[in-house]
Amino acid sequence: MKMRTLALLLLATAGLAVLPAACGVRIAETATPAATPTKAAQPAATASASPSPLGPVSPSPSPTPLPSPTPSAQAAAARRAAAGVAVKATLPEFDARAADIFARSQVPGAAVAVVAGDRAVYVRCFGIREVGRPDKVDKDTVFQLASVSKSFTATMLAALVTAREIGWDDPVEKYWPGFALWDPWVSRHVTFRDLMAQRSGLPEYAGDELEQFGYGRAEILRRLRYLDPVAGFRAAYAYQNSLPTAAAEGASEASGESWERLVRTRVLAPLGMGSTVLSYRDYLDAPDRSGSHALVNGTMRARTPHDDDLFAPAGAVSSSIADMVPYLRMQLNGGALTGVRVAGQEALAATHAATTVIDDDEAGPTAYALGWETYGYLGRRVVEHGGDFSNGVSTRVSMVPADGVGIVVLTNAFPEGNALATAITKTLYDLFIEGQPQEDWLTVQQRLLQDALVGSILDPYEHLPATPPTDAASPRASAVYEGVFANDYYGTVTVKRGPGAGLSVRLGRGVTLRYVPWDGDTWRQPQTDTAAVFSVRDGRARNVRLMVLDFGGRDGLFARR
Repeated sequence: MKMRTLALLLLATAGLAVLPAACGVRIAETATPAATPTKAAQPAATASASPSPLGPVSPSPSPTPLPSPTPSAQAAAARRAAAGVAVKATLPEFDARAADIFARSQVPGAAVAVVAGDRAVYVRCFGIREVGRPDKVDKDTVFQLASVSKSFTATMLAALVTAREIGWDDPVEKYWPGFALWDPWVSRHVTFRDLMAQRSGLPEYAGDELEQFGYGRAEILRRLRYLDPVAGFRAAYAYQNSLPTAAAEGASEASGESWERLVRTRVLAPLGMGSTVLSYRDYLDAPDRSGSHALVNGTMRARTPHDDDLFAPAGAVSSSIADMVPYLRMQLNGGALTGVRVAGQEALAATHAATTVIDDDEAGPTAYALGWETYGYLGRRVVEHGGDFSNGVSTRVSMVPADGVGIVVLTNAFPEGNALATAITKTLYDLFIEGQPQEDWLTVQQRLLQDALVGSILDPYEHLPATPPTDAASPRASAVYEGVFANDYYGTVTVKRGPGAGLSVRLGRGVTLRYVPWDGDTWRQPQTDTAAVFSVRDGRARNVRLMVLDFGGRDGLFARR
């Protein structure tokens, strides 16, 4: 899941630069034809110069010839060529600064690729795949992409739009009559563009909390109709995982193919992205994969990777830096690569176009596109998306389309990886646009993250005080509170006597929360410091408000059934 508070950042001849086997620094002066992939043999500790070719860009069954350049296209090509020269000139300093940022970040492992002039001009891997193990990150190491996955879903949809199988402004209900939101009119009019542009009117991260109830994807999407909006339809931005997932389900209904098959056949196969996987199980089975990490008491620890298969179209793609190079090149080339067209230029451009305003401050407006974000930086329009899993992954793909310049940063830690990815991205842009860094971006981003995480989606709750009132009352007998309570959106919770003097509250078929006495009919959930407040009448609890589910536009009130 990508957090709202953490979100933001060449028509030359085709051909892919050779990448070193262990992902060392490589600056390509001339394009090199794509070749059959080979596995890295003995990766170096941080970077290696031993060459090994990157995998091929597979031709599609019927390549679409690219049009002859017009004068405007020639001007765009000249701009991109100049930008490519500028980027290459900065690479020695960029490499030194990237290494310094990595060393200071505390991130165990990372991989970085820079594309300019329609080729990879820089690729380097840093550190290890998992703390406690010696395996080094190399060009084929598979990282979880988290919310960068949304860009893959957007690209797949653009391919369907190009093939006229769907339209961006087609109502999803046209293909999926069962899909509904809170209002019948909205349900009839919500489009693929609306779902991908994060402008439904629902509260941010709508549906994510339903995972705790043990529901599958279909049931979570069905229950969205019971959640009231917090803004008008198409009136405001609120980041979601469920709605891009709904867009993918709508595409499946339209095409008769699963999201996985659509992405694999429409995006991955044409680009030769053979290491990229689309499920948690396939990620775990990858022989060369990176782990997840977080700081625990000042020490970086390996964590269990996050399983995001419920919202796979929004967060379950995993890929390597080698595979991400052709993906980024295709994005910068208007949907085509070496004569193979993944999506039409106009359809793909819609995914990069500002659609929903996120913010507008002294730095200028930031907007959500379709599976991407866009903003201005140093006079350039940047299109990018980041991805974060709170148990230990941060990634970023960023590009300046007019200059044909882009960067991918994959890391295996959170939030340290988020600071690293942002810092390396902005350092590249500073160097090639202004000639020198504008800030020590790692320090700046680390400070911003400390502030941003407070009150973010990771901790949106209303907390109890540190200690109960001095005159706190004792609770009633547990039988007063026991029973089944229901809420239209969430479903049911079952309250039973818990261990000791506590209560247990099971959410649907999912997790069980433990509560301890706090003050009379108010009970405390120790892990979140949130309350369960029972309303008792005639010796029986009539309803309960669970504050752990009462946040951000959700109503956590459950009535006895």
